[in-house]
Amino acid sequence: MVKEVRFANNSIVFGNKPKNKANPEIQEEESKILPNTVGTRINQKYDKTLSSFTEYPVKGLKGDVNSDFYEFLSMGIVPYLAGSAMFMALFNFTKHLAPKSKVFASDIGKKMGLGVVMYGLGKTLANDLVTRPVAIATGVDIELPYRNVYYPLPTKPGADAEIFPQHQQRKVYDSREFFRKDLIAKDPNYGVAYYDKIAKKLGLGDNLNDSVTETTPIIQSIISTTKTAKSLCSYAWAGVGVGLALQTCWTDFFNAVSNRRKHFPKPNEGFFNKVGNKLSNFGHNTIDVSKAFVTTFGKACKTLWTGNPGTKGYMKHAGKAWLLFTSALTIGSVANVIYRAKHMGKLANKDLMDRNQESTVI
Repeated sequence: MVKEVRFANNSIVFGNKPKNKANPEIQEEESKILPNTVGTRINQKYDKTLSSFTEYPVKGLKGDVNSDFYEFLSMGIVPYLAGSAMFMALFNFTKHLAPKSKVFASDIGKKMGLGVVMYGLGKTLANDLVTRPVAIATGVDIELPYRNVYYPLPTKPGADAEIFPQHQQRKVYDSREFFRKDLIAKDPNYGVAYYDKIAKKLGLGDNLNDSVTETTPIIQSIISTTKTAKSLCSYAWAGVGVGLALQTCWTDFFNAVSNRRKHFPKPNEGFFNKVGNKLSNFGHNTIDVSKAFVTTFGKACKTLWTGNPGTKGYMKHAGKAWLLFTSALTIGSVANVIYRAKHMGKLANKDLMDRNQESTVI
């Protein structure tokens, strides 16, 4: 027998946290789709990373009833960043242990640090190289972000149990089977018209009676194939990033950073002159270091493709082979996603029943 569940104290209040402390009447807390822009992605990544280091571990170690699987998965970024930092620090610390090889150890440490950065940039680049073409061709952007608002379980009885909404940075297509159709439906920028556009791009036709139902199985297929393609390509492009970071020409960039202009205060130098000189040096250093990075990056790409002077055999062509493999993998994976989606739309459109006409099921 199923019994009704009640709180021992019915004074629990579910409320919204005011957006503006100066005016508590201004309240608006609900999940909503966000524009897929660089600013949104940076903000989501920052919010999620900060919570993974500060809020989520505390909740988990306390055994908080509101600690969930999303928070557990989000904390995967902690060992990734912490391990990368320890890895870079370890190689940079070796120059203090072996004074005779200080220059060599310092160069290796810098390249290891650059390799970690290039690894992350390669994975980030791969996401756009896969998801953007798929979104253009099919209308389904699996990176579409949204701000999830939820109400946690009460942890205190009585009047102290007022529950404020919590936030999570998620994506509309995080789940294959249960992607957020509700958010798409109520958003004025999406709604049914969103599915109509997808149906048209997939070859299902115009003005369908139920474009949501018609496109859902194809969208689910796109989610699966795109995520697989993104995972494969991300590690391949991360390997390209590491390969670029290991090229010897980066010594020129490191020298440019070491030889940047430094400000030496002059006797009786005024405060404003001091600040002006520092700002001037900062501007010149930013331009010089940026130029050095672009120039060195171009040399690294060329060297990775042609091989280092003096190398022979496999090592001379290893970089070129990896670049060709990565490019072919990216193009092939994207083509597979688009082909499968279009093919499913084509097969669905071969049905004898005309979806543009009303029909009666007997």
